[in-house]
Amino acid sequence: MTNEIVLMDKLQVIIMDSGQLFLRIIERSIFLNKKILSNSIWMMSEKIITLFGLIFVTSFVAKYVGAEVFGQIAFATSLFQIAMIIAQLGSDVIIFKRVSKNNKSGARLISATLYLRSFIYFFAAVPIVFISHEKNDVGSIYFIIACAISCFFSAMDVFSIYYDARLESRKNTIVNVVGLIVSLFFRWLIAFFHLDPIYLSFPIILTGFIPFILRWAIFRKELVRNKLNLRCKIKYMKYLVGAGVTFVVSTISVAIYTRISMLSLGYFYDKSLVGIFSVSVSLATSWSFVCNSLITSSLPSIFSEKNDAQATLKASKLNIIIIACSMPIIFLTYLFGSFFIKALYGEDYVSAFTPLVILSFSTMISSLGIISARFIARFSGYAFLSKKMLSVVIFSFIVNIPLIYYYGMLGAAVATFLTELLSLTIFNYLFRRGIVLKMHLITFFPKLLKMP
Repeated sequence: MTNEIVLMDKLQVIIMDSGQLFLRIIERSIFLNKKILSNSIWMMSEKIITLFGLIFVTSFVAKYVGAEVFGQIAFATSLFQIAMIIAQLGSDVIIFKRVSKNNKSGARLISATLYLRSFIYFFAAVPIVFISHEKNDVGSIYFIIACAISCFFSAMDVFSIYYDARLESRKNTIVNVVGLIVSLFFRWLIAFFHLDPIYLSFPIILTGFIPFILRWAIFRKELVRNKLNLRCKIKYMKYLVGAGVTFVVSTISVAIYTRISMLSLGYFYDKSLVGIFSVSVSLATSWSFVCNSLITSSLPSIFSEKNDAQATLKASKLNIIIIACSMPIIFLTYLFGSFFIKALYGEDYVSAFTPLVILSFSTMISSLGIISARFIARFSGYAFLSKKMLSVVIFSFIVNIPLIYYYGMLGAAVATFLTELLSLTIFNYLFRRGIVLKMHLITFFPKLLKMP
């Protein structure tokens, strides 16, 4: 007991020191104005609630259903998230950039994309349903269908991009929190009253449905005057297809390489190992909302910056902020990760600790990778991103298969880390004579290069 008190005291000191450091860095970042910070705070508040749901509800459910069923849900979710990303056709970046520059035109583009996304998702998801059902037991079909429906609504929820681009994440936060609370409440009820785990299919669907229907209603009310006729919708859909073709390879590659580890574990090992590994992934990425919120809120400033040197400087400053946020969290994960896994999930999930630590570093690198990818997108490097991500997914296959086959979860974590690291560095440095390398050098060695 005494040791636990000492650890908690140390934790409090570390958090206070990290918080002060974070605030000082934020204050020194010129481009993070009050509007951007306010938007980031709203985005973070939503994710904090999500984090509490992960800690208190998801862990409770994981204990109840066991690693096998929990692994089935995680495996099915990974499959349909791929279909969801394919349905997006890389349009998220296109829409975000359009809304940042022209609000009205962006809104029209959003209205037209729903039909395109639903069509693509249907043809991507249906084969996955049949293939997954054949390779799993009869009971898992409920989770498969539920995940398919939930991911469909998530794929259709393009309205969140609109509010993020306009720095109105307050609306996204309120909507997402409502959906999250309802979903978590039903999950808790099912576990608390020891109902059949099959009933978890219902809250899985609600996770995607509630945010979509609420955000759609708000968007429709606000932009009722911007209704498009059929001819305009077809025109915008043709534009999305034409512009999105460049992103197809990239988005599919991202969807695959980020989930190869989970899918490979499900292929080589039983679903219980997938369930344990999914705990590592969930905990390792649970704090990424801090980084993603700051990145998303800062992107409009970088996209709208006409001066290339200033845009490079802003991206490098954002890198510093992300690293400053990540390192204290990674350190705390190393100190207390094992304790929290035992306390929240039980002894069956203890082996998730080592992958958790490795994947925490991957989360930081992945966040830095988002900045680099969006930085490349600012220079219209969409064709490069497609080629790059195809190369990344090939590399991911090469390292994942043998490492997972011989080392299981540990191999999966290492493979994920190596893939993210090379994606951030070597692959990106090939763009426009090393402009990303230059941005990284400014991040770590600002005095070596003359910048305004």
